[in-house]
Amino acid sequence: MQNTFTANTLFILFLLTAAPSALANSGSFYKTSNSDDQSNSDNNSAVYGLSIEGNEQKDKKHLFPTHAYFHKVKQRVFSDPYPFLPQYTVSKKFFDNGGENVLLKHAKRTLVDNSDFVTLETPHKLLQANGICFAGTWQINSESPYSGLYQENTYLPVIVRASVSLSGTKQDNKRAFGIAVKVFPHLPQTSISNSIEHSNANDADALAKRKTGAKTQNLFLMHSLGGTTTPHLLPLPLTNEPVLGSLPPFSQLLTAYRLESDLTKADEMVSGKNANARFRPVAHLAHILANPTYGSVTVSESKVVAPHWLKVSIASETPLINKDDFREELSLKYYPQQAFQWHIDAAPFNKKGIDHANWQRIGKITVNESVTSLTCDTKLHFAHPAIAIANANY
Repeated sequence: MQNTFTANTLFILFLLTAAPSALANSGSFYKTSNSDDQSNSDNNSAVYGLSIEGNEQKDKKHLFPTHAYFHKVKQRVFSDPYPFLPQYTVSKKFFDNGGENVLLKHAKRTLVDNSDFVTLETPHKLLQANGICFAGTWQINSESPYSGLYQENTYLPVIVRASVSLSGTKQDNKRAFGIAVKVFPHLPQTSISNSIEHSNANDADALAKRKTGAKTQNLFLMHSLGGTTTPHLLPLPLTNEPVLGSLPPFSQLLTAYRLESDLTKADEMVSGKNANARFRPVAHLAHILANPTYGSVTVSESKVVAPHWLKVSIASETPLINKDDFREELSLKYYPQQAFQWHIDAAPFNKKGIDHANWQRIGKITVNESVTSLTCDTKLHFAHPAIAIANANY
């Protein structure tokens, strides 16, 4: 099978499914398998303790006290923690419902809708179904040529969701690991065109809203397209143009063929000839002011300087946590001070590609609260930065 097929399939798999609107399947809350499979404890019946953690030594209500919208989103994400970790199953049999192509419909909506929450037609996602969410900070503390949210002295709240692409969440599974990052600029209410919840606006209206302003800005970073078998996921470096990696498990190849057709089609509907399944832009953050004046929420076009690539890597002093399920591995209750940091590195474009990137460390993402919750897995939405949107003039 050619590498192009694998890239088109697997990266769109992550990029278009990090948001629940893109990919949802049937099932029930807290149900970890079909009723006929309840006896199969190896597949779906692992049970863990309550799953909300954080640094109790800090009063996090006073973090960004004036950023009401961040606290509103965070409260919803942390409002319904699971009593145990579900094991949602990814299967192509849920891509259609009553003759309707659910996969294509919701993948397209994900690329034009900047809402931060959606109401699913079905209880959980078709892909990227199992995840863990974090609250924390986006801090740019080094001088660089980059503008907007990459500018030095930028300090903003974030919500992060870490997930794997397919069903396997355990150490002996091949896991395609990535994170979605939601950054919360201090935007005046009068400048915001999106709502917290998905609306039924048509595609043209939704696309226009993505170009004129949003309450949050989102990034997608991944380690490899095909995944890797490793006991620890946290040490893996993540970029917006991940390496190809190996093919998915043989049992998932038919699913990959279907993804190739529908998800690429959705991407091309928005980005046209610029569609690129392996690369997801990060330039849009350079257009947004972290602390805007009343006059404008965006950087003057002549002053916009954006990185082409972004990479995050865990701080070297971070301990390795030996837990079978990645959601337990990343649970902050196991880490010193119940927090960890990803370093942020940025690089400009070069014709030789990301392997020759001139990386510059510009800041860090610090997470200090974590939760596995129903809202994290099924309602929280990360608007995907389609290439057509990232290239638009703000």
